[in-house]
Amino acid sequence: MSERTVLALITARGGSKGIPGKNIAPLGGKPLIAWSIEAARRSRHVSRVVVSTDDEEIARVSRAWGAEVPFMRPRELALDHSPHIPVILHAVEWMELHGQCRPEYVLLLQPTSPLRRSEDIDAAVELIRERGADSVIGVGEAASHPYLAKRIREDGWMEDFTPKPEGYLSRQSLPPAFAINGAIYLVRRDVLMERKALQTERSVVYVMPPERSLDIDTPWDLHLAELILRDRAVERVQLAGREIGPDRPCFIIAEAGVNHNGDPELARRLIDVAVEAGADAVKFQTFKAERLMTPSAPKAAYQKASTGPTGSQLDVIRKLELSGEVFRSLRDYCVKKGILFLSTPFDEESADFLDELGVPVFKIPSGEITNPSFLAHVARKGKPIILSTGMADEVEVARAVEAIRATGHTQLILLQCTSAYPADPGDANLRAMLTLGQSFGVAVGYSDHTLGVETALAAVALGACVVEKHFTLDRNLPGPDHQASAEPAELAALVRGIRCVEKALGDGRKAPAAAEADTAAVARKSLVAAVDIPAGTVLTEAMITAKRPGTGIPPAEAGRVVGREAVRDIHKGEIIAWEVMK
Repeated sequence: MSERTVLALITARGGSKGIPGKNIAPLGGKPLIAWSIEAARRSRHVSRVVVSTDDEEIARVSRAWGAEVPFMRPRELALDHSPHIPVILHAVEWMELHGQCRPEYVLLLQPTSPLRRSEDIDAAVELIRERGADSVIGVGEAASHPYLAKRIREDGWMEDFTPKPEGYLSRQSLPPAFAINGAIYLVRRDVLMERKALQTERSVVYVMPPERSLDIDTPWDLHLAELILRDRAVERVQLAGREIGPDRPCFIIAEAGVNHNGDPELARRLIDVAVEAGADAVKFQTFKAERLMTPSAPKAAYQKASTGPTGSQLDVIRKLELSGEVFRSLRDYCVKKGILFLSTPFDEESADFLDELGVPVFKIPSGEITNPSFLAHVARKGKPIILSTGMADEVEVARAVEAIRATGHTQLILLQCTSAYPADPGDANLRAMLTLGQSFGVAVGYSDHTLGVETALAAVALGACVVEKHFTLDRNLPGPDHQASAEPAELAALVRGIRCVEKALGDGRKAPAAAEADTAAVARKSLVAAVDIPAGTVLTEAMITAKRPGTGIPPAEAGRVVGREAVRDIHKGEIIAWEVMK
């Protein structure tokens, strides 16, 4: 057993009065407890992540997200009034008794603090070691300063919790006040076992920002956490001299894939089509068929439909290989034509080759999302990664992201994808793209396998930063992917449509467009005299009405007009001006 370990313990009781099933309630597209599990697993210092629960469903979800659940918490430690310390002691003693680990530190993580990050955990571990403290306690700035806090007496009136200091103090001049936020409790194992406490006179605090100190106790807290996740900043990806991310032009990848049918000349014609359409990049696929699949690998249903039922997948794919020399020539042709050359690698050797070829970004296909060693191999090259998530559930995506981030890689974009060829728009699930962005804090996009352009345009309207679309010269050409691809005119229409949608989205500020000024003058109304009004008359509501055009006093100002005196005769039907009244 290792003596220098950090045991992350997540305590999650099944009962919850505020939110039924709270610990596995959805937040940002994944269960609440998953946020704490992921933060612990991404920490550089945490050795084990263990969940203590009495609930079988919480145990199942926790295991799915990568935590250990080696025991079930006894019922007497899962009651409403069960204190935390016996729960923690039970877990540590169980792990030690069964030879699992004897930790140096125990890290208590409450699943109701989902927005704490792995860097918070790492900072707490480094702080306890640097200071030689007994424990580190997470705190956040108090929502209400103790001097300003009130309590309600039995008679229903309020009184101060603490007396205010002498002399007047504005809130801004008060010293900062902090409260324990429940997000991080890190304690030395020997202190925990001897003192039966998380805090001692030798405890230090780790100050966390308000948004990471949020504790989920009510439905409103859960809603607030969703808002924080939705609005958190997404790091933009630097790709070939441009930024990819929210509020930036959508990066459009024309996916030639294997629609060259193994013919270099056809591949060059596909590049020409992508250039003419206005795509940002054209992408192929790099592989060696024998490294990609076994001879017995069957064809997919869509491959049988497009290439016939006989033969193996290997027979189909082998004919679609391009040599390294051909790829070099295609890269050079892209440079000449002014479009970015990309290609998807399907194995480590192909990734190495593309790296040498100078691709500025790696696009990883959906089929490799459950291949962590391959993901890590590509991530270590230090170039941006665009990862398709077709066929994957939320747990598989999380594990793929973890494999990439474990290498220190941060430049990641996730694409929502439905791996059917063609895909039915009803299976596109574009809202899952937003869930990916909230869950992992990354830029997102859409890999489109539907026919037509409508689904991809909807993705851009929802916030897709990258759109990928298969295209071909002719859907009637032989080969596995042609029938599910866009033809040249459709690809061009997609690019035009995306650029139109981007313009239409605007800046989000509600204000009249300059083009509306002329219409406003015609369509809006002004205050008009309903009758002849002699000079010296005090205007009443009955004397005014509202009619087009909208070049005078707007009807909303009628209250400021009634009660004024006409300084001259105002004729019936005349647009009333401020100058004719006093």
